[in-house]
Amino acid sequence: LSTAFDFESIEFLKDKLDFYKIPSGEITNLPYLIKVAKLKLPIVMSTGMANMQEVKEALAVLIAHGINKEDVTILHCNTEYPTPMKDVNLLAMKTIEKELGVEIGYSDHTLGIEIPIAAVTLGATVIEKHFTIDKTMEGPDHKASLEPNELKAMVAGIRDIELAMGNGIKT
Repeated sequence: LSTAFDFESIEFLKDKLDFYKIPSGEITNLPYLIKVAKLKLPIVMSTGMANMQEVKEALAVLIAHGINKEDVTILHCNTEYPTPMKDVNLLAMKTIEKELGVEIGYSDHTLGIEIPIAAVTLGATVIEKHFTIDKTMEGPDHKASLEPNELKAMVAGIRDIELAMGNGIKT
């Protein structure tokens, strides 16, 4: 996955991706949203820097320019690095799902792997977690990112939870 933050990058990435990620800082950038919609790729949209009204308006712009609602997954997110547990608000995913009728996911900036795994139990179909080869590297993302062994453990935990969720039928 790669996220474009400008028109030149959108053009560069358009033939290299199976879906397109809209960063939360671009949710109110209407020309950007229209350009992305015209690519006709499935969309994953992060919401860390947006309120619910801005998310609704961005979704409406995408749909008005040719994106099917079924092709949009909206990620709940908090942009504080690292995000304190008290600020995660995982249930906001359910609000997004209920109010907008879209697939939901979670973009995680907490320390550890627990929150992305919990998000899956609430219906997240996409998890975004930053990856690093060394948490001690300089920069805002590394501390809240996962090293290779942690990423592997997170994915294994998610797969176990998906399996354990079952079909909901009591036998």
